[in-house]
Amino acid sequence: MTDEARRADTHPHSEHLLSRTIVLPDRKLLFLPVPKTGCTSVLWLLARLAGLPRERFERSTGGEVTRELTVHDMRVWGPSHQLGSLSPELRERALTEPGWLRFALVRDPAARLWSAWQSKLLLREPRFVHDFGAEPWFPRMPGKPDDVVADFRRFVAALGPSGPHDVHWAVQHELTDALPLTHVGRIERLDETLTLLAEHVGEELTGAARPGRDNPALIRMPSDAYDAEAAATVNHVYRGDFDAFGYPAVEAGPADERWAPETEQLLPAVHALADRHSRIGVLGLAVREGITGDEAQRLRQRVRELERELTGVTAAGAGRAAKAAIVNREGESAFDISWRWAEDAPLQPGFTAVLRVKNEANALPFVLPWLFAAVRSVLLVDNGSTDGTPEVAQRLAAEAGAADRFEVLTYPFSVSRCGPEHLGTAADSIHSLTYFYNWAFSHVPTTYALKWDGDMVLTDTGIAALRDLEWQTETGEFVVVMPRYPLYVANDNTAYLDAWVANREYWAWPNRKGYEHSKAFEWELSTWPEAGRTISLPDWSCVELKHLDVDEFAHWSDADFTASGRTSRKRRELEVFQALAADGQRLPDGLVRVDSTDGVNVIDYVRSEWLPQEKSRLRALHREVRPDLYRRR
Repeated sequence: MTDEARRADTHPHSEHLLSRTIVLPDRKLLFLPVPKTGCTSVLWLLARLAGLPRERFERSTGGEVTRELTVHDMRVWGPSHQLGSLSPELRERALTEPGWLRFALVRDPAARLWSAWQSKLLLREPRFVHDFGAEPWFPRMPGKPDDVVADFRRFVAALGPSGPHDVHWAVQHELTDALPLTHVGRIERLDETLTLLAEHVGEELTGAARPGRDNPALIRMPSDAYDAEAAATVNHVYRGDFDAFGYPAVEAGPADERWAPETEQLLPAVHALADRHSRIGVLGLAVREGITGDEAQRLRQRVRELERELTGVTAAGAGRAAKAAIVNREGESAFDISWRWAEDAPLQPGFTAVLRVKNEANALPFVLPWLFAAVRSVLLVDNGSTDGTPEVAQRLAAEAGAADRFEVLTYPFSVSRCGPEHLGTAADSIHSLTYFYNWAFSHVPTTYALKWDGDMVLTDTGIAALRDLEWQTETGEFVVVMPRYPLYVANDNTAYLDAWVANREYWAWPNRKGYEHSKAFEWELSTWPEAGRTISLPDWSCVELKHLDVDEFAHWSDADFTASGRTSRKRRELEVFQALAADGQRLPDGLVRVDSTDGVNVIDYVRSEWLPQEKSRLRALHREVRPDLYRRR
């Protein structure tokens, strides 16, 4: 037996290391799941690489309380993918053979501990009730927000050598040191790990998700979750993690005045989730103990019903935690902002794409059909178009068979342009870009909002990624980053793709309290809870059309983009426009000319044929022209 195998066999968490470590021999991949570091999302990605369909996991009768968590059922993975069940020869290869990617993820210990305590203990996951329910530090069902923080601190005080022992709050470096890993990533910098994984398997990881809150934990960690005593305990117990992974030590935080009112509204949802978890545990136990026939089928059906109720509580009920409305200073009461998440009617699961448009009739035929294919519903907010944009949009919806999930709203007021004009407009004015954004997104009827522009064209990669994300986002609280690349359109046959720019912005977020827009210097700014985690869509999910015969800077009140580092992307766009307007012969670095074939419009050609064929070359070009983005931090 090798030293590596011996360490795994004798480790205090050997059962986890041996039964939970996933091995894909054909891919030369080994993944050690460190609980509460987003490993659920990575496991789904590896399941796809292993050819294990989602439906197989969803038929699991294990103790997982949501369909999302069934990927942790190792019976579905089978012994061929579990480190401890491999033959001695294959196990030695997995642990010692060169050329393997052996990896894990870690997380800031303070945030990880809050997440583990809330999702496993406060919300009463069945195994944790069985193992720890009689302990004096086990959390009560909170009657007021202060109970939550007080019980969390009681749990923290109990940690240590003689305290509660479970891998979900184990010291992370003690797990990662037990196996000869070649990479230990931090979920706060997950792009590095996903890039490494994609390079290793040699393919695009469509729909690859930045792991986040895998369990339906509703309550964000307040800034004062740790008082001085709790901070000292965590710094002592998890000192190895702070030293090994470079996370800052925990300090007692200031009072969080917003937290108690928010949490007060969430307590009914906490009670409902805990009750459903308990009931699912009872039913699951009955199924596993051998009940068969019609009775077993009825039990399984009831578990599925409870899972659906659980998703509703998590994604919709919690979003309506408090009523909210914003009035405008002009007194236009018909355009006061009333959020759909604050209404009594439940939100529908999925994405609603919100397009804020003005005179986009020419671009929409390239935009809407693919958007209808990717998301649950589309909301178009027209801001005074004179080119028939709403009518074109309605025709396209009808042609796509999507008229019943498409809505057009009209916002009849002039909206301040980006830059100084925006800065000089009050945030509560109907003419403010900030107010316009909040009004538009207040109409979203689903659990997630997706920002979309009238010139953004999805590729097949992006369509697949958004479809995959629909089930992932319903089990947690995520924001979605989507890289988009400018496509400068000269005419129907010729365009120029800019591989230098990968505009990575937040494009989707939960439709719930706390996810709103505020006023910033040049434009609106997303103001979201720190607890939100990020999902990153794959490269080449979307291109952004820039027509050379259109003034792309008309929505700016000042086109001097050299005054601020925040407008570097606009400086690049202006540079490209000027170069193409001059002669189109001396292209800036990173710009690639594309000519369509056989009379196909160049936009359709780029998204459906050219990009899939050129991904590798474009990725290499992006590395060449932007080496600063690929340096290891």
